[in-house]
Amino acid sequence: MEKSHDVESGDWEKSLQPWIDCAPDSIEAISFLRRWRTKASPVLLQCADGKQYVVKGRQSGRQIINDQVVARLGSLLSAPVGIPHLVEISAELIEINSNLADFSPGLAHGTLWIPGCVDNYELLGTGEAENRSRYALLAILYSWVMDNDRQFLFNKTPPRLVYSVDHGHFFAGGPDWTIESLREDFEPKLAGGFENCFFKSVDFQQMRSALEKVDKDNIFSVVGRLPSDWSITMDERKVLVEYLLVRQQRLLSMLSSLLPETC
Repeated sequence: MEKSHDVESGDWEKSLQPWIDCAPDSIEAISFLRRWRTKASPVLLQCADGKQYVVKGRQSGRQIINDQVVARLGSLLSAPVGIPHLVEISAELIEINSNLADFSPGLAHGTLWIPGCVDNYELLGTGEAENRSRYALLAILYSWVMDNDRQFLFNKTPPRLVYSVDHGHFFAGGPDWTIESLREDFEPKLAGGFENCFFKSVDFQQMRSALEKVDKDNIFSVVGRLPSDWSITMDERKVLVEYLLVRQQRLLSMLSSLLPETC
């Protein structure tokens, strides 16, 4: 496929390299709490900052790249996603916990544990005022990156606030994405499944405002800060930047077309 002309490519490697070279900002895992028996087999770890994190290791493959990128982009949009971190897992912690036997020492993907929730694949509480903005921001996040295998958490007690978690299958190609699969899907679509939210102009305005606040440097930072031992090449980082920038610009144009000219 021909290279898109929506954005100027410039020297993206030069823009990414300083972030790759930065010492990662991570927190240390100090004890094991529990494990979920799912395909990605995440674990709950107590960390040195006194908080608990849901953690996926490198045995999850490219899922942790997707998880980390989507959570960081969601945070930039102020969308209700798990707060992302890099979690340092020591060889000593693995050695004394058989539940961590398939983990490798080093940096893993983590998101802050959200207590008091139930999980669901369907949208709940779409009529609750507190969720309107949250669903609008999730809709634009999903449209931007291309969602797959959505998983939500909801507060057990009213208001049933929604959170989006576990984004390992997002992007074109899911956890098996390649340079080719990303380049074949530069054309975004508004994410489906939000029909019961009945979005109006004010919601599309919020989506556009949130998306246009994320600048190119933000995207270089998110992609560049992925740990080097997560098996992502420079060429893959560059096409991921391109994917995000092109889809962002096209989505902004799409959203503008849905708004009155005065917006």
